Amino acid sequence: MTGQDLIAAAMRSAGTLASGETPPSAEVNDAQLMLNQMLEAWGTENLNIFTLTRNTFNFVASQQAYTLGTGGNFNIARPANIEYVSYLYNANPAQPLENRIKMYSDQEWADIPIKDVPNVLPEGVYDDGGFPFRTLNYWPIPNDSSVQTIIGSWTPLTQFTDLVTDNTFPPGYIDAIKYNLALRIAADFNRPINPAIALFAKEGIARIKGLNVQPVKVKMDPIVSGGAGGHYDWRTDEYR
Repeated sequence: MTGQDLIAAAMRSAGTLASGETPPSAEVNDAQLMLNQMLEAWGTENLNIFTLTRNTFNFVASQQAYTLGTGGNFNIARPANIEYVSYLYNANPAQPLENRIKMYSDQEWADIPIKDVPNVLPEGVYDDGGFPFRTLNYWPIPNDSSVQTIIGSWTPLTQFTDLVTDNTFPPGYIDAIKYNLALRIAADFNRPINPAIALFAKEGIARIKGLNVQPVKVKMDPIVSGGAGGHYDWRTDEYR
């Protein structure tokens, strides 16, 4: 659906546009700004994100800090959140080894007394959450050119950069976007909120969040569950 069609549909639902009417360009521009602001805000909530993006980057030998963002060392749009970070060890190109590494909190990073420590593989990474660039500090510092890093981050929702491009979304998103945009337009025009439109907006958000929720894998100590007789394997974080 194009931005023009989506905005017109939302304005009709908001009661600011009659069927068959063409909205003034100034109002369409205002609504486009509201639409993109709403999508950007949605991108900060995990359950609004329908997929993760995996990006692979090369390390520079003995470099610890890398900027992540448009024009940075890792040149992609700055993601709202990083879900995981891995290293990819290509010593055997036929069977590259991928392992997730720990993501240090502010306190954990501050507690590392000596940060300038070289190694073939990193054990963890500290993300400072900066803007417009996030800075990722790897520890120990990778010094092997056969090692890469993989960053799994939230995929931002598509912005409507113009009014004529046909933008596509997974099932359920257009409905949720339309009715939630209608609520914002109604508020901006000081129009009363139609209870049915408010319900459609709420249901639309609930549907996409229901589709995006991920099952949580729960582990229980064998002593609690009654599974005695095994042992804890520190290499896999499992009881055997």
